[in-house]
This record gives sequence, structure tokens and C-alpha cells, in this order.
Amino acid sequence: MPSSIPTLCGSIMGQPIRFNVRMHNAAYAALGLPYTFVCFGIDDPAAGVQAIRTLGIRGMNVSMPYKQAVMPYLDALDATAREIGAVNTIDHRDGRLTGYNTDCVGAVRALQEAAPLAGQRVALLGAGGAGRAVAYGLREAGARVTVFNRTAERGEALAQDFGLAFGGALTDFDAAAFDTVVNATAAGFRSPDLNPLEGRLAGHLLVMDAAFLPLRTKLLRDAQALGCRTIAGTRMMLHQACGQVELYTGCEHAPIEAMEAALLDEIGRVEADAA
Repeated sequence: MPSSIPTLCGSIMGQPIRFNVRMHNAAYAALGLPYTFVCFGIDDPAAGVQAIRTLGIRGMNVSMPYKQAVMPYLDALDATAREIGAVNTIDHRDGRLTGYNTDCVGAVRALQEAAPLAGQRVALLGAGGAGRAVAYGLREAGARVTVFNRTAERGEALAQDFGLAFGGALTDFDAAAFDTVVNATAAGFRSPDLNPLEGRLAGHLLVMDAAFLPLRTKLLRDAQALGCRTIAGTRMMLHQACGQVELYTGCEHAPIEAMEAALLDEIGRVEADAA
């Protein structure tokens, strides 16, 4: 396969952002590797995948709206990516492109930092792309998952695909029936001052929001005020990026501390610019 100096990795997405750039380049610097990570904004997923082959790009992250669109142009899919139905990572080895999904790894690792998942009663909010990845990871980790979603048809479909329970709309959530809540709806990103479980939380819960910007969504602020343990979306984002770095470099453990410092610095910059 073609090669470049330094080794090139990157991310393809509709609108380039710097979060992945900062995290990945911090990781490669900490590992002492001659890797450079660049974010590419594209509008043609087929051409984007071909560019990986042509330029010999070592690995490529995939962000919305291309997580499904790139799949037909790859040579193979990891079993996890195939079952989730989405790819967020393309690994390029010996001219062969394999699609992976590390979003589920990110969610599981972030939650397991706080508590074992086996046997935990987990309420999963949302049945979109992020929800599918989280649902798969939770199931594989042995959690007892119940899906809640605004649209019943979509929530029931996700539950059926992965053999999970469907609990109904978000308004049907009963805190007493669960140990953990994971918000994978778009509320944290699109409406950071909206708590999708307004008035329904309880202090015994472990609460994670997949949204990483803002750093503390209203869901997390309200949960913390009740005494809940909380996990910010940055932990999920960091761990999914660690999975990518480990694939691209072959290292056993990505340097998460260096990556976290870079991510939080970039979030601070973005929030300061928006203020």
C-alpha cells in the first residue's frame, strides 16, 4: 500500500471539527509515533474511501452522516460493526479496508469505570445511531437493557434487533426499576438546557449522557444535584478514540490522560468562543 511521511490518519465527516484532531495528535505525540491526524470534510463517501486507498492513509475515523454510507465501499466489516449497522473506524492494512465500530467500546469502557455492567438494570434513552451502538455494547457486557424512545416504532425495532426490552416513551421511565441511565438522544447536543427525564430522576442512579458539548448537560447537572453519580460524554468520546488509536498503532493501551487533556482544552476553547 502507498505510504507517506509522516504516517497519515484522519477523519471524514460532513463538517470538520477539531476534537478528534486534538485527541489523536496528542496520543501519537505521547506514544512517540510519527503519525499526523487530519480532519477531512467530504460530500462523496465513495471518493473519500477511495482516497484512503490512493493516499495510503493508515486509519480513518468516520462521523455522521457517513457511518452507513461508507460500508459498501469497504473490503470487510468487523462483526460488531456489521451487527450495529454502522462504521466509525476504517483500519487500512496491506491494502485492505476493514470497518469497525468503537462507539460501543467507548460507552462500555466509560460505564465500567464507574460500575460493573453485568446484571445492571440499564435504561437506554434513544434508538438512533448512537443508541444502537450503546445498546449492542451494553448487551455484550451482560447488562439488562430497556430501551425508551420518543417514537415507539423505532424503539421497538432496536429492542427486537438486539433482544432487549422496550419500555415505551421517555415519560414511561420509572427510576425505581433501574440502576443506570444512558442518554443517547440528541437532547444533550441540540438542546443542552433540556433534561429528557425532567422530574423523573432519583439519587441512586448512575447517569451518563453521550453528549460531550457542553461538558455538563442539564441532565447531568440535575442528576448531580440529586446526588447521582454522573459520567460526562467526554469519557465515552475518549474511550472510543482510544479504541481507534489502539487499532491504528497496535499499542495495547492508548494514552488516555494526554488525550483527555487535549479534548478538555479544545472544549474549553469552543465554549469560550461561543460565550
